[in-house]
Amino acid sequence: MNEQEAISRMVAPGTPREGKWRRGVMQIHLTRSCDLACSNCTQGSQFGGKADFISLQNFETALQSLKGYFGLIGIFGGNPALHPEFDKICNILSRYFPKEQCGLWCNHPRGKARIMRQTFNPSMSNLNVHLKQEAYDEFKHDWPECHPFGLEKDSRHSPVHGNMSNFVPEESDRWKLISNCDINQHWSAMICQFRGELRAFFCEIAGSQAILNQYNKQYPDTGMAVTPGWWRKPMEEFTDQVRFHCHRCLVPLRGHGALAQKEHVTTITEEYKHLKPKGAHGLEILTEGDDIHVEKNRLVTQYLGY
Repeated sequence: MNEQEAISRMVAPGTPREGKWRRGVMQIHLTRSCDLACSNCTQGSQFGGKADFISLQNFETALQSLKGYFGLIGIFGGNPALHPEFDKICNILSRYFPKEQCGLWCNHPRGKARIMRQTFNPSMSNLNVHLKQEAYDEFKHDWPECHPFGLEKDSRHSPVHGNMSNFVPEESDRWKLISNCDINQHWSAMICQFRGELRAFFCEIAGSQAILNQYNKQYPDTGMAVTPGWWRKPMEEFTDQVRFHCHRCLVPLRGHGALAQKEHVTTITEEYKHLKPKGAHGLEILTEGDDIHVEKNRLVTQYLGY
């Protein structure tokens, strides 16, 4: 398969994903700051270094650009509750989108569950407490309608941050895998803050790669300008992002990965070894020819209970 064929099979941000939450998810990334350091976190919250917070002005501009968007507006991190102006974030969101259309990705409410209850649809929120009883109890006490999960089962996260060419040397084979990537086919696009400016990405992993490398002056700005209706553009408009980011990602391989809380290790390749883990979190650096234990029959997005 070649690049053009692969992109023709991929899902653009504004293309409905039938059978998914509201037929689509648009993540707005508040921060990669998190109170946890999960194995193979897609947003790099297991790595140290500066973690920025989206500005209120940029957040509002992001919402304005999504006027007419039919899908779920996801508030995303890291742990979004750690944003120092989280209450204001919620108030701004409520002015632009109804509660029924708003979802939250959060592992611990950190005293913010009451305003979460006012702002987000509990049936369209992803509240994985990652085995933390304290987080589960706070969610249920202050937001009784919500559905936290992950108290009894650890999540298994597939490897994300690595160069796929180390394991799939033939470019045509990589394009075939990319064309069927679980994140693109089943999950979400993302708006984030990159070097202080708003940027849009067809994929949340592409956005994560940019955020993690934004202080490297040699790293290119691959994000799309966040203008009204940007999300309506066809997949071909995101070709440069696909070409740059997808071959630098391990998600299409569906690696077995590690348990988020019980194993505390992130699998990377040499290209990502500049990322330093937080605390006692470990790194497994794979080189060409190493095995990442591919699980062809499990979607990366099905991460609980494996």
